[in-house]
Amino acid sequence: MGDKLKILVSGDVRGKFKALMKRVSTVNEKSGPFDYLLCVGDFFGPSDDEWNLLKSGKIQAPITTYVLGPNTDEQSSKYSDINGCELCPNISYFGKRGVFNTSNGLKIAYVSGKDDGVSDSSFSDSDILCVRDVCLRGQSNFKGVDILVTSCWPHGISNLDKKAGSNLPLGSSGLSWLAAHIKPRYHFSALNDIHYERPPYKNESAQGDISQHNTRFVALASVGNSAKQKWLYALSIVPIDRMKASELYLGTTDETASPFSGLVFQSNPKGAQEQSSQFFYDMNAPADRRGKRGRNDDAGHERKKRERPVFDQEKCWFCLSSPQVEKHLVISIGTEAYLAMAKGGLVDDHVLILPVTHHQSTAEAPQSLLDEIERFKEALKKMCSKQKKAVVFYERNYKTSHMQIQAIPIPQNATKELREIFQDCAQAEGFELDELPEHAKLDQIAGAGVPYFYVELPNGDKLFHRIRKSFSLNFGREVLASGPVLNREQLADWRECKQDKEEECALVKRFRASFTPHDFTLE
Repeated sequence: MGDKLKILVSGDVRGKFKALMKRVSTVNEKSGPFDYLLCVGDFFGPSDDEWNLLKSGKIQAPITTYVLGPNTDEQSSKYSDINGCELCPNISYFGKRGVFNTSNGLKIAYVSGKDDGVSDSSFSDSDILCVRDVCLRGQSNFKGVDILVTSCWPHGISNLDKKAGSNLPLGSSGLSWLAAHIKPRYHFSALNDIHYERPPYKNESAQGDISQHNTRFVALASVGNSAKQKWLYALSIVPIDRMKASELYLGTTDETASPFSGLVFQSNPKGAQEQSSQFFYDMNAPADRRGKRGRNDDAGHERKKRERPVFDQEKCWFCLSSPQVEKHLVISIGTEAYLAMAKGGLVDDHVLILPVTHHQSTAEAPQSLLDEIERFKEALKKMCSKQKKAVVFYERNYKTSHMQIQAIPIPQNATKELREIFQDCAQAEGFELDELPEHAKLDQIAGAGVPYFYVELPNGDKLFHRIRKSFSLNFGREVLASGPVLNREQLADWRECKQDKEEECALVKRFRASFTPHDFTLE
């Protein structure tokens, strides 16, 4: 059995960094050394005074520290990258949701924010699904994770605990579902200034395997709280993959059955379904119930046909006839397609290829439009070749109504192992990118109405993923922004690339000067 790791977990810090680090230093000196400090709940407080001391080094984090994200919109500005970043020396922000595998084999799953799914300070059902999928991906005999950290409590955690008080928070049903599926050995939460340690509960198995380990749920109060409730928790833990079965499945005299009985048999969190306007059926419904007319629901009532929304081209941002189009970004107009500068481009020559009239995706486009798009692609390749660059084209047919093909030039020396980089990033997000045959057509693979991500690499490789659950809207851009490619991680979100209209017009003018010799629309 491998060596034990020693972990400290803190409740809400709320800007009390002096008290936190002083206590951690004392515990580390007396009982350490500890490997990690995990902070759940609110990390920042209303004042930046002590935070500035921490950033300047006048207060120091004695051990490697990881924190969760904001729980209010006001806190969001404290995080330079909502998807994860270093906050100051020795303190890092995990990210919105994911699984952190430490170098010594510990699996820490995390979900930041509150349960409303509408802002950077919240999580949604798609975030919950993503964490579950990442945990289970490629695991034929999934045991569980070592630690789950969430700011919110899981709903119903006090079920079957006869000693639980009546004033416990309601909690998130999505986190209950997640805990039932990924089976953490420890689950830590905060936010409510309550210290609560539930008796260990035995996890359920969807396969009926009775050999399941226990989970210990611990809620922690805030640092230095006036009620003197416990806010720092220490544990020693051997990574789950290094444990003997006799140790992992060892029971306790006070254990209970799972408070989340039955949730492991549900395929999705309560209420989880795609809400995008491009989906006209519940993607999570059984296949024989999708899109059928005149069928009855489970109560025996006839279901009404779901109307396909009619897009108003006058209100579309990308239909060229629409007053919503920012025409100063348009570079070149063909018969059925046009080229425009991307708003908030990843690089100065980041452009979009779009249909003039309304089309949802490449998979549904007429051949005449596809032919003209290919001519735009060839023109861009010629232009970039003169500049010692190559072009990556990708399309995300997911949560967008008007077809957009992103064209992002990269240095030719950055094309090495680009396919592997895309595939590795996809696996980290919990899905696979399949390589398509050279002459494969999207309408044969995807079909009308099917959400997908598709990328064409400079060497001719084509990668495809049919989106079935959740998907990061910035995935393609994040891959190209990464260190191995463009090393522009700070620009992975287009909203970080702020330019005024004058700057955008200047970019368009410079681009046209290089593109004109290759522009087939001028022939």
